[in-house]
Amino acid sequence: MHPPLPQQTQGPPIGGPHPGAAGLPPNTRLMEKQGARVLCIADVRGSLRSLNELAKQANADYIIHTGDFGFYDSSSLDRIADKTLRHVALYSPLLSETQRKIIQATSPPGMTIKQRLQQSNEPFMLSELPLFLEKQYTLDVPVYTVWGACEDVRVLEKFRSAEYKIDKLHIIDESSSRLLDVGGVKLRLLGLGGAVVMHKLFDNGEGKTTIAGGQGTMWTTVLQMGELIDTANRVYDPMETRIFVTHASPARDGLLNQLSITLKADFSISGGLHFRYGSSYNEFSVNPTYDAYRGKLAASKASFNDVWETVKGEVQPAIAQNQIQQTYLDNTLAFVDKMPSSANAGSPFGGPAAGAASSAADEAAFKNQWNFNLADAAFGYLILEIENGRVATEMRAQGFNFSHR
Repeated sequence: MHPPLPQQTQGPPIGGPHPGAAGLPPNTRLMEKQGARVLCIADVRGSLRSLNELAKQANADYIIHTGDFGFYDSSSLDRIADKTLRHVALYSPLLSETQRKIIQATSPPGMTIKQRLQQSNEPFMLSELPLFLEKQYTLDVPVYTVWGACEDVRVLEKFRSAEYKIDKLHIIDESSSRLLDVGGVKLRLLGLGGAVVMHKLFDNGEGKTTIAGGQGTMWTTVLQMGELIDTANRVYDPMETRIFVTHASPARDGLLNQLSITLKADFSISGGLHFRYGSSYNEFSVNPTYDAYRGKLAASKASFNDVWETVKGEVQPAIAQNQIQQTYLDNTLAFVDKMPSSANAGSPFGGPAAGAASSAADEAAFKNQWNFNLADAAFGYLILEIENGRVATEMRAQGFNFSHR
């Protein structure tokens, strides 16, 4: 059983940013432009200078990034568990082959991986973030990112409190969205970072605020989901095009899938699967029937309810005196309740069998909400080219090497 999220003794008006939250108000228009190219990439893993290189290569005006950004500073190594460090090292573009071997090798008794790294003669860097914090390097174009599954919660708390700041870097999360007004399209960016892990949804880990994480890993919570719904509702404008940016893929997680519907998202953009090709799909294209789709949602709902029944005796008293957290919890419970409980018949989004009007609305979401899952930044990217009210796409991938055949 996991402890409930920490109490908030004081807070903003319901739905407002957390105390000390950095960034612009949720409905702030950041940019206006006649046309634009938006580069969408995943998993730069601390290689922040590559953002500028990729922007030039793609002739991009903006970047959307889907997590595992490299939110590590010079003190992060001490907080990362050895298991997580091995995973980070496996994919890191910044470590030498010698450093990788040190991390992957079994440590002698009484010696940690970190001690072995300190004995090596090579400088060790998990991320170029400190170089950007010190202004040795700068970002050429605005970057909008969520955090991923492997980041340092302490670093993200420092960004939220504005202790850390990098020009042109915008973290989109449950408490703040961003609006790009480009090419005749108003793009509303809504974001949710971290992994979706059922047994951690009510666990804040080492987080001192409402950002959940610990030992170099990050995950999302029910309160973050509930606050994101609140933020999205407050800034809702039917004239906007909504993009839901996540680290985890809504195609693989029923909760995120239902959340994207609740947010009225037109597109979702996600990463985190480490593919060499990106994918583009809607639910209609990958599910043979509504019932198949309902089955995915129903399984996710059942898993969530199992956890909720286990922890609600602790969670409910803990937040009973905090109206803000109660509202966020209620938002999440409400959208989960709308998920189907079985794969059989009725509306694809739960409830009684749909009439003509609701069936049309369900079918529109089932067919028209489009999802993009990105290849890792080292292997490919997606471009959204926006002009004259139209959102066109280009997808590029390095792909597999078949020369051995």
